[in-house]
Amino acid sequence: MRSTRSPSAAATEAAAPLTWREGGPSANRATLRRMEAMLRAGQEAALLDALGHWHPADVLKAMVALTPRDARRLFHWLPEHLSLAVLDELDSDLHAVLFDPATVGKFRRLLRRMPMDEAVATLLELPEDFAEELIKGHPHAEALRRAVQAQAHTIATVMRHGVMTVPLSWTVGELTEDIRRRSDEIAKIDMIFVVDDLRHPVGVLRFRDVLIAAPDTPVAEICTPNPPIVSADVDREEVLRLAEARHLSAIAVVDGAGRLVGGVAPRELAEILREEAEEDMLVMGGVAPASTQFDSPLTILKRRLPWLLAGLVGSSVAAMVIGSFEDVLAQAAILASCIPVVMSTAGNSGIQASTVSVQAITSGHSWHGDFRGRILREMAGAALNGLSVGAATAALVLLASLMLPVPSAGALALTVLVALTLVTLLAGTLGAVVPYGLRALGQDPAVATGIFITTSNDVFGVLIFFLVASTLYL
Repeated sequence: MRSTRSPSAAATEAAAPLTWREGGPSANRATLRRMEAMLRAGQEAALLDALGHWHPADVLKAMVALTPRDARRLFHWLPEHLSLAVLDELDSDLHAVLFDPATVGKFRRLLRRMPMDEAVATLLELPEDFAEELIKGHPHAEALRRAVQAQAHTIATVMRHGVMTVPLSWTVGELTEDIRRRSDEIAKIDMIFVVDDLRHPVGVLRFRDVLIAAPDTPVAEICTPNPPIVSADVDREEVLRLAEARHLSAIAVVDGAGRLVGGVAPRELAEILREEAEEDMLVMGGVAPASTQFDSPLTILKRRLPWLLAGLVGSSVAAMVIGSFEDVLAQAAILASCIPVVMSTAGNSGIQASTVSVQAITSGHSWHGDFRGRILREMAGAALNGLSVGAATAALVLLASLMLPVPSAGALALTVLVALTLVTLLAGTLGAVVPYGLRALGQDPAVATGIFITTSNDVFGVLIFFLVASTLYL
């Protein structure tokens, strides 16, 4: 279809400065068209000159709107100072868009230019295989690798490094003057820590108190002493639980000597919550936590096949159990029609119970003293659910017997009732207990809600069903 733009309109568009407006790709179609044309025509100098006044965040927005191929080409053209700024804005999942053999060299050069702490922070945001590829050949590869492994899942991976601090000896007037002087560097003030001469956090300031205090007021008089402090190597989930339990909006992060190295505000807490939720969602779905929407087919194979093979093993065991009751099926083929009902009910009951247990563990609301009572409540609830589902299924069997020839309908209905009650009871109990067992072994409890519970309940469910059928129906 031909373009409806007139030649004069096209010429005006081409002559207009290249800018990015708020509103996303839909509001910047003309800009994106011109960028695509310049990228494909190889007009590197002209495009970089046009982007020279752009904010790195706007460059990133444009790159995300481009095709991955054009985005990689643009990133390859960017000067290193702008590349570093764009990397700082880039979401971890989107690094994969830019990561290909043509840009590996540039990533490595950028990594070498970064101070050690910034390099570690960048590597921690990358998918593990990408990070390992970039570390290769680095002058301090072993130190980087050790630092990344030590800091994985700690609060150091998400804390804010550039926190605002004020010496204990200052007055409010000195603080406000410092804020005015550095206004270009300060984007948002949501936490101010008061530190002593050794940079130990001794208090936290609310910006509201700073605004209403007289200029000659010492900050020591208006700060809240003994701010909440965590070590940089504390697991970030522990920090999230601490903030939720104590309703904290600012947490100081210190090194081994107690010196302030960063801070955690609501923005960082929201990031932790989002990342943990995403990781649990992937694990619950039987997908490796490092998976992204940009995985290549081979990466998808590597990250998902193990889970599928684990499910295949469980299904094979369930098939072997069914095969071992071949004589039972030969005597009463109608039992085969009940197998999907049993497996589905067992799987659903187990997932429900394990999901609740995982939620209690991850939220920190699991009360150790109530463990036995909680398991007993889950067992009682599962038994009631199983009895209800069994009764409903038994009623359907009896109803079907009025219209279809069902051998020994009463015995079959009783079999289904007893089997579904026992299967649901066992599945609910396993689902409630297994996440705690995994946590005790140092594993992610979310694994319990995936293939582990589903396959184990399939096996036990089929076994219980045939044992009950052999006793009550045949």
